[in-house]
Amino acid sequence: MHISMKNCIVILVCFLSTIQITKAGFPIGKGRGLLVPSYTFYTAKGYWDANSAYRSYGNGSFNSHYFSLYGVYGISRSLNLVYNVPFVSQVDNNTSGASKIYTATGLGDASIGLSHFFKEFDNDRHVSLTGSLIVPLYQNQGNPYPNIGFQSLGGEVKLGFAGSATGGFRNPYYDIDFGVRQYFNLEGPTQLFTSITGGVPVSDSWKLSGTLSGVYSTSNTALTNQTTVFYNYNKSFSYVRIAANAGYTVNEDLSIWGGIFSDIAGKSVGRGSGLSVSAVIKL
Repeated sequence: MHISMKNCIVILVCFLSTIQITKAGFPIGKGRGLLVPSYTFYTAKGYWDANSAYRSYGNGSFNSHYFSLYGVYGISRSLNLVYNVPFVSQVDNNTSGASKIYTATGLGDASIGLSHFFKEFDNDRHVSLTGSLIVPLYQNQGNPYPNIGFQSLGGEVKLGFAGSATGGFRNPYYDIDFGVRQYFNLEGPTQLFTSITGGVPVSDSWKLSGTLSGVYSTSNTALTNQTTVFYNYNKSFSYVRIAANAGYTVNEDLSIWGGIFSDIAGKSVGRGSGLSVSAVIKL
């Protein structure tokens, strides 16, 4: 039995928060701050079923608009406060053939946590451990509207490696994350995730970067069939995504980033692509 189209729509909602915000895993310093407002557009016209075979939605599509405000505050040289507040608009544009458009709009899953940077490394290499609490700021509308998220408290632990190569071409840099995310209810899900970013300054003002990311999500919730598709959704899925970004430094306190991304592999999940823009503001 393959996963139904509506199931995949709901899954798409849940992993938009994993989209890479252009930032580096470096300590920002005591008393300093960082704000990253961003916008991401995502669209999907099909999905991968439980056997990783691609299936089209037919005449419909699923679109999402994701706005977020990510922030960092330096509590000390080795400890940062991190937070993120999203606003989401999900649009199911006739994917089920019902000739209707359903929209769910509201605040998403906010997160707040602490990042600790270990001191055994130098200014060009950093290892960090981040723990965050996930708080849903919405209530799903239910059938037939797409869900904004899992509507559950959750927690996340992430290990990060970041650094730059001073001997390379214009000091290339890297930012690598591995982590686990757990939602606190009987169905979960439990999610393993990773993000690997490499970048290089091509001039004093411009930077280019590429990201490979993925999520593996598991739950004890069984896949739904067509008769229950409007009442349940699947929490077990996986996907791999690639992204390319370019950043322009306006001045020492402001840079602007833009990028494109695409899903390249998956299982029981929608296949889509999109674009993002963000500003990195130093305070």
